[in-house]
Amino acid sequence: MRAWMPWWAFVFLVCAPACSQNLISRPPAAADQAPPALSFAELVALSRAAHPAGPLGAHLRTLLETPFIHNDASRVAGTDLRAQNAATLRVGLWNIERGLNLDPIRAALTDTRAFEDLTGTDRLSPSRREAILSELTTLQGVDVLVLNEADWGMKRTQYRNVTADLASALHMNSAYAVEFVEVDPIFALGTEAVQLPDPGETRRLANDLHADPERYLGLHGTAVLSRYPIRSARIVRLPVCYDWYGKEVEQAARLEKGRRWTVQRLFGERIDREIRQGGRMAMIVDLEVPSLPEGQVTVVAAHLENRCAPACRLRQMRALLAEIQPIRNPVILAGDLNTTGRTNTPTSVRNEIMSRVGDYQFWIGQTISWFHPLGIWQHVLVPVRYFHAYNDPTAFHVPVVWKNGEQPLFRTIERFRFADGSSFDFRGEASRTLNGRGGTLADSNERARKGFVPTYAFARDYGGVVGRFKLDWIFVKAYTNDPRRAGQPWVFAPAFPRTMRALNQATPDRLSDHPPITVDLPFSGAAESQ
Repeated sequence: MRAWMPWWAFVFLVCAPACSQNLISRPPAAADQAPPALSFAELVALSRAAHPAGPLGAHLRTLLETPFIHNDASRVAGTDLRAQNAATLRVGLWNIERGLNLDPIRAALTDTRAFEDLTGTDRLSPSRREAILSELTTLQGVDVLVLNEADWGMKRTQYRNVTADLASALHMNSAYAVEFVEVDPIFALGTEAVQLPDPGETRRLANDLHADPERYLGLHGTAVLSRYPIRSARIVRLPVCYDWYGKEVEQAARLEKGRRWTVQRLFGERIDREIRQGGRMAMIVDLEVPSLPEGQVTVVAAHLENRCAPACRLRQMRALLAEIQPIRNPVILAGDLNTTGRTNTPTSVRNEIMSRVGDYQFWIGQTISWFHPLGIWQHVLVPVRYFHAYNDPTAFHVPVVWKNGEQPLFRTIERFRFADGSSFDFRGEASRTLNGRGGTLADSNERARKGFVPTYAFARDYGGVVGRFKLDWIFVKAYTNDPRRAGQPWVFAPAFPRTMRALNQATPDRLSDHPPITVDLPFSGAAESQ
């Protein structure tokens, strides 16, 4: 008599090999991890050590090489339903300028009504308010958010953990990598006194600069927030293009010689002083995304050097591409690449004072100017060459004759191939943009009539004639093996990028010196504007 096997057992036997293989290829979410923070005494010691050794050096290396991972949202039932049921993954990138305006930034990401109450948006003209509300809707739909310049335990941002604050508000998982440990004895730790001619100003500045040893951590870095579970995260330290400790200490020594301080000298002569331990880095984060065939997407959150020539940023990018070359699943590379074509990122007296003292409005009033061009006028003297690459670092480059120092970086990214033969998508189809402007990278980074919509601008840019830059970029590897060839799959290909300048300028001092940008990545071949 034949023994009949139950149908469910038969299905199990047939499917077991495939099912077990599937389970092996989809590892669980990473466990939470948090390397130990440095004590205030250790931070003071780091301010005096160019090359820390022994236990102090080992502790610093651990902090700089170990990402903080929190998968809290993955453990709360129902928090990722929106991501699980989505037809599109929306990724955002925002250099949030340390989190100086954290409350309105959090509101912009989570609560339209709270944002209007904080910024007075409801009192603006109907057209401007409509533009801001539209951008708020798009921003609040992000599933993955890359943050550059996120503080943790800094006086300038009220000792907040900016990443944890935003992750909690958004109900997202988070990974955070320390880029720098801020150890300037004057502007960070407050352990060295500054004597000004006016005793009242001296007392006021001392109060502004004094740090709380119980709360000061000095951390500044990059984060990835995600509705999807984080499987793993690791940090890649990039080639050194500027010594943020040695060079800054050298410059500070010249400034402080004799200690004959004035407000103008303090903030004007060395407005961009930042004594730090650490250096530029990228964080590589694997996310569990069931809607993709591989069940995974890799987010590469990068921040390239500003204080170096474009050639060294290219060296950093090449090192990063070598790290991610073996990856076979889709990849999102996003970050502030500092693509100014120059050695310094543009800045302003106002922004730098804001980042260093508490009562910044008072000290701004004591300084020379709100506008610090850092050499921009040398370009105005040769306007044809200057405007050739203005807001378009991807424009063609001919050494000596027609220079665009950043173009080799973009050419390197376009020519790059992953181990599976895939490439980054450079197609730039106009039909996949919101404004109908096509061209190189137009479907992943919003283009303007000339070049790209800028992601950095001086407070005074003279109507856009000078002082606007495209610094922040998103690149996507989906299922293409040629950066530009038509007829390739549109699954997970970038579409409808947006640069949210109206939203960023909703407050008088701007939410950040960079506006947020977003792009949509559809899980099917069709892309619909949202």
